[in-house]
Amino acid sequence: MAAVPVPDSAAPWVGSLLWLIALMVSSFVVTWVCTDRLGMRRTPYIGVLALMTAALGAGYLAWLGVGAADLLTANWVWGLLGAPVAGLFLALAIRRLPGGQRLTGRRLTAALGWEALVYGTTEGVLLSVLPVLMTWQMIHSLGWSGPGGVIARGTLPIAASLAVIVVHHLGYWEYRNHLLRPIALGCGLMSVAYLVTGSPIAPMLAHVISHAASLYHGAEMPPHTRGAAPESYGLESASSGGRSPR
Repeated sequence: MAAVPVPDSAAPWVGSLLWLIALMVSSFVVTWVCTDRLGMRRTPYIGVLALMTAALGAGYLAWLGVGAADLLTANWVWGLLGAPVAGLFLALAIRRLPGGQRLTGRRLTAALGWEALVYGTTEGVLLSVLPVLMTWQMIHSLGWSGPGGVIARGTLPIAASLAVIVVHHLGYWEYRNHLLRPIALGCGLMSVAYLVTGSPIAPMLAHVISHAASLYHGAEMPPHTRGAAPESYGLESASSGGRSPR
């Protein structure tokens, strides 16, 4: 487990807790309002999600007193090594999903830029980087050390990340069921990659790899058309061993 960068003077732990709560609430609201209430299509939704995540990330780093460049360059070699491990593991799992219509040519290039690079990076920051970073900062500010501190640093950031992952996906109408389990497991693996490497590059790039794998395989990413059968985007079949829902 690598150390996550911390400011020279410990920021108040209550502040990081409030930022984490704001992150959790925002991660649900943006999904619920944009996709469930407004029925926004994927392309504009990605833009809204990216802007919200960028604002939260920039605001927290400014409050914390840590530069974005310092965060990105910390343990970057480990991040580049860890990202393919987590990303390829999920890519192999995606290959088990029923394939849909695959994009080609310019449509594939555009999708790789928007749905893989932008969407993947955004989800990596929102679901894995920020909750892990905020929780790590809280533990650091509280001054927890010894075996208890080690256990807290190895478990609480992942627990916080899983909470954000679940709350965020509850905003999608199609994931308010057992499909949350494999999603939480997959996204949680990328959060573990951040904690192990100490580099935000690991979860960000791993998300990009998994989104690219989905595009190449033809597995549709959220948000989905309301009323579509789960097997139309490949998740029900993967979680039920290929059986159709009753």
